[in-house]
Amino acid sequence: MAKADISVIIPSKNNANEVAAIIDRMSSDILGVNMEFIVIDINSANGGIIDVLNMIKEKNLSGYVIQSGGGTVSSALNTGIYKASGRYITFVYPSRLYKNYISDYFSLAEEKNADFIFAAPETNDGSRILISDGVTGADVAVCLIRSSITMDFTAVMFKREFLVENKVSFYEDCRLGYAEEFVFNTLLHSPIVAFSKIKPERDHSNETVRENTLSAGNNCFERLEAMIRVFSAAKEYKKDDRVLLEALEFQKLPSVTMSCIDKLLAEGFGASSIKKLMKNKGYDKYLDFSRYTSKTLRNKILLWKTVPWLYKP
Repeated sequence: MAKADISVIIPSKNNANEVAAIIDRMSSDILGVNMEFIVIDINSANGGIIDVLNMIKEKNLSGYVIQSGGGTVSSALNTGIYKASGRYITFVYPSRLYKNYISDYFSLAEEKNADFIFAAPETNDGSRILISDGVTGADVAVCLIRSSITMDFTAVMFKREFLVENKVSFYEDCRLGYAEEFVFNTLLHSPIVAFSKIKPERDHSNETVRENTLSAGNNCFERLEAMIRVFSAAKEYKKDDRVLLEALEFQKLPSVTMSCIDKLLAEGFGASSIKKLMKNKGYDKYLDFSRYTSKTLRNKILLWKTVPWLYKP
């Protein structure tokens, strides 16, 4: 069979029926694109994943199922990238589906010879597009940090060759923030960027219920650690880009740190115990701000630092 245009990587755990239905719909709805389906089974207990493999064979589709054991989703996705043969890669989560982006993204990728493709639709009032042709990866990263654009990891496409050549992969021990870190690391390697003006449409009716077994108290700082790694990489690959570095240091890192504090407070941790925990781990140093910090975030940091007992998420 010819090399695939797109490898669709689907992590799966105890939802084989839904995954089979997703593949069935995609193979019927997306025409003119040679797709390969790679299902990464993460230690499913119900054994139904064999039905996915049978369906792929019965419909004469390109694809297969890989058993990844009980590792992290990050590890499973790395396996998918390694096994993929498609020129482009996209990640599909049964719990967060989109249904109208792959054909449009692929056309853009071919037209622009792009390494990174995402959606940047018009603003809510339809007045303008927030980015323009020729935008760089660093530009997109800054827009994400400043929230002038948003991006959903399950509606993004990557050129596989670009990821492999630049050794962009998921941090395998990370369970929270791994997708965000992956996107930022891709952007730091100066990809050719293409963006669609079409807003991807969520497929709520076919989504599965997401399993959430992580406790904020035990894991909320994993996302901060991920962003610390991104900041370290940015200082290596974009050391002369002061706009990006200051956006990361004085907006992204303090924002994620405050988010961790909010989650801990919501779980019932006291302000004094959180401050002690952050000091012991060295995270309090990321609560710094400058003229690049948004007013809302700066006020939150000041309140937390000066009168933490009055601070409310």
